[in-house]
Amino acid sequence: MTKISARLKYFPLTTLVAAVLAGFFCETSARAQLMLPGALQAAPPAGAEPGNSSQPAPAPAKPKPVAEKRPDEAAILGRDLSQNGSAGSIAFQMPSSKGLEVTRLSLLGEAISHPGEQCRVDVVADAPIDAKFSGRPNGVARYDVAIEACPFSLDVLEGAVLVMRAEGACDFAAADCRVDPTGLWGPAGNAIDPAQIKQMERERGRAETSMRANYHALAASAGKDKAAIKRIAGEQAGFSSAREVMCRNYLREEAHGFCALRMTQARVFALRAEFDAKAKGDDGEKPLRAAMKKKPRPAPAAAAEPPPN
Repeated sequence: MTKISARLKYFPLTTLVAAVLAGFFCETSARAQLMLPGALQAAPPAGAEPGNSSQPAPAPAKPKPVAEKRPDEAAILGRDLSQNGSAGSIAFQMPSSKGLEVTRLSLLGEAISHPGEQCRVDVVADAPIDAKFSGRPNGVARYDVAIEACPFSLDVLEGAVLVMRAEGACDFAAADCRVDPTGLWGPAGNAIDPAQIKQMERERGRAETSMRANYHALAASAGKDKAAIKRIAGEQAGFSSAREVMCRNYLREEAHGFCALRMTQARVFALRAEFDAKAKGDDGEKPLRAAMKKKPRPAPAAAAEPPPN
């Protein structure tokens, strides 16, 4: 006992307390260092479930259409295009001071007096036929060809034209020939080489992706309008069958798929044009009273000029 008492006299009570406090703070500091950054979180509000944020999730961004480069008239100049890649012939030129001109047009059809017998009408005689630019209702340049016996319109695609005519077949009585110029006019189906086929295969995937993107953007722009959504979905669902009907007669279509590619690309531009028109309020679905507030301006006397090259 004498030795222990002798040792304790060299350790005052204040020193002993200081040592204990130092050990406590060291342990607290060590625990704080073991906590990973970001582990300290604010307590969730009362009634909130663990793991759920009290803030509402941000609304998903609306899909946007893609912007593809439109084909221009240069893609069809100086080329002989055939209906379905096999029948007839059409060629164009575009003088700088004028619009598009049809320099050659031969149409194959059926004899009026002898059904089933093939006939041919060479429409262009001495002078080219003017084609008047009429805007881009489907996103690409459209021209109206005013042939007296068979007027039609055409949309300019990449190396092809899509001919449209609401009235159906035309009768050239003097030539005893009935023709129907509607459909895709493009290069001869047996003249598309393997290199072009490979290029078109690459373009086809991109066109399908762009078409889906533009469709989703257009459908989203309809908001909660169920009738508009149903119409857009119905048109898109019917496109595949319409494309099949349009392209099944194109020469060697199963080998190269030229017609299907151009029709898909045309659909891309048409969807984008409808989206843009809706965004501008030009979709024709405004209330009648809103359209009557302002009288429409009279149409200009001059015909529409073709777009600059």
